Amino acid sequence: MTTIAITSLFLLSIFFLSSCNPLQNTSDVIEKPHKRLYNPLVCYVETEGQLYGVEYHENQRHEPCGPDVKYCQKVTAHFIAAGGEITKITMKGCDTVSLLPHFAGLECKGNGCAERSEGDEIYNVCCCNSETCNSNFHLSLFIPSIFFLITFFVFH
Repeated sequence: MTTIAITSLFLLSIFFLSSCNPLQNTSDVIEKPHKRLYNPLVCYVETEGQLYGVEYHENQRHEPCGPDVKYCQKVTAHFIAAGGEITKITMKGCDTVSLLPHFAGLECKGNGCAERSEGDEIYNVCCCNSETCNSNFHLSLFIPSIFFLITFFVFH
């Protein structure tokens, strides 16, 4: 009975690990975007926080992107500018998210997340190429691992 429970939990953990959000993938693997003939990619659009001391509060909604857009994007930043202005912001939208005149955007280079710098400022840019994939993160890899370990010790 213990072997069956452990095997079941192991398979469940594999399922969770393989079904995670592409935004959590921090590797440099570049996937080709899906081809779209007539239906544009739909992404979540939201701006929440401060950029150079200016407050932004735009509620989350989903919108179709332009015909040539291949990625949804989520950009986060937390830094203090040279002039002392605070930036702690999350911006979601179609590639390339921007808030002019302060932030001109950083273009996606493939699926996944990466830190990108603009001068002395560091941004975390996450890109994905499926419908509304730039929402909040899904279950992390940590939760199924903890579940597996607890169950392993209970049945062992």
